[in-house]
Amino acid sequence: MRTGKAEVGHIQKMRGTERVVSRMPILSDDKIVGAVGRVMFRGPEQLAALSKRVSALEDEVEFHKRQVDALRRRGYGLDSLIGESQPMQRLKREIAKIAPLEIPVLIFGESGTGKELVAQSLQALSLRRDNQMVMVNSAALPANLVEAELFGYEPGAFTGADKRGRIGKFEQAHEGTIFLDEIGDMPLEVQVKLLRVLQDKLVERVGATKPRQVDFRLISATNRDLQSLVSEGKFRLDLFYRITPLVIQVPPLRNRVEDIELLVAHFLQELSLQHRKPAPDLDEAALAYLQEQPWPGNIRQLRQEIERAFVFAEDGRITPDTLMSYGDFSPSTVLPAATASVGAEGRSMRDVVAQTETDLVRNAMEHHRGNKKRVAEELGISRSYLYKLLDQQ
Repeated sequence: MRTGKAEVGHIQKMRGTERVVSRMPILSDDKIVGAVGRVMFRGPEQLAALSKRVSALEDEVEFHKRQVDALRRRGYGLDSLIGESQPMQRLKREIAKIAPLEIPVLIFGESGTGKELVAQSLQALSLRRDNQMVMVNSAALPANLVEAELFGYEPGAFTGADKRGRIGKFEQAHEGTIFLDEIGDMPLEVQVKLLRVLQDKLVERVGATKPRQVDFRLISATNRDLQSLVSEGKFRLDLFYRITPLVIQVPPLRNRVEDIELLVAHFLQELSLQHRKPAPDLDEAALAYLQEQPWPGNIRQLRQEIERAFVFAEDGRITPDTLMSYGDFSPSTVLPAATASVGAEGRSMRDVVAQTETDLVRNAMEHHRGNKKRVAEELGISRSYLYKLLDQQ
């Protein structure tokens, strides 16, 4: 009543027993006319018990969140790796053999081939599938903050630090998996600190006095030639051996063109659901066109091309014209590059090659009475390329 301020959670003795109470002033016309007191808890012990219960409930919620995350990640099993070509069948067999093991794995592949999906598949089929997979972009780790990011820090460890401290990536991956993407781009000074953790599986938070034991499965990925980087002094040899007991090579799209039809169907279905719009059909000539491209950007590039085709398709069909009009392919990626020199008959090399192909296909089609399978076998070309040539005639 003297101060006019509320007092909440105070300890007050009542007949020799401590109670946790709240005391509130009563105002009338901005004047204090009294106060009311209320027992909140019968004693500090009851408050401590409530605090313990809240803490237990928070732990339970966190556990269920991890369960939901694990169930969501199970969708990234082998079924998420689309393709039935020989290279993809080999890849799936390797993943199925390696996933149950605790041995570190390096996933090697060009940019855009789906290395992250392979990592998700390894996790989904592993013994740690019910626990978290923590993903780290190794190239984006700043050297001055790497320890705080990877190992965490104690409250007040440095200026600007969170007052509650922060758990690092390796502790987050405890009993789960840590995925170090783009490890070939990791700075040398970061490699030194990483090697120590991989050797001892001990992390020490910034500002802490004792290290913590962590249990994790290591998966790394890169599109760089690590052996060349070792020779150039840009990657530590001891770290190279630590992360490469097992290596999985992800095939580039140009080595599995048979899978393009399945991939396109998958992307079109996704886009149809996302935009609530019917998916256009892909005609055979357009498929043949796609299968003859070099795909330097791999699956990521294919998806981008299909997104454009989805938008600009006319009359519900994706044709070669759709792809050529709105795609990123340069003329040199459509047909083999030819010089602009003109021959004796006034035709370029490209014209001569095209005419020769046309004549060979026409003669073979007549000889085999239109049997495209036999024509393709005789000419030593894929049936998709044969369809493309026939469409151009």
